[in-house]
Amino acid sequence: MKVTIRPAVPAEKLAHMVPPAYRDAVQAATGGSGTWSLLLFAHSPRDVVPSPPVRKSMRRLKMPAPDGILAVGTVFTEEALALLEEAGARAVAFRKAKWTDESARARQL
Repeated sequence: MKVTIRPAVPAEKLAHMVPPAYRDAVQAATGGSGTWSLLLFAHSPRDVVPSPPVRKSMRRLKMPAPDGILAVGTVFTEEALALLEEAGARAVAFRKAKWTDESARARQL
């Protein structure tokens, strides 16, 4: 799964960098101010974001923006959410569901 990383984005530009369905949630998560690092994960309706791409994106993002990290994706597994929480990132998901890395892998088979 590919992730798009934007190391430093002013909050007023975030809405233009995410799919329309996420714009209100991104605005609410950031409060509309500051400079944020954006991790844009898969966002088609069937996508589930597991922990390996989250782990890889956190390694690739060397220095987060001053106001924090914003991770955007359709739905995140519990393990992915734990990694994001550990890094102090805010997850913005299109929907909430109880997925694990194992159940997401089984879905792909």
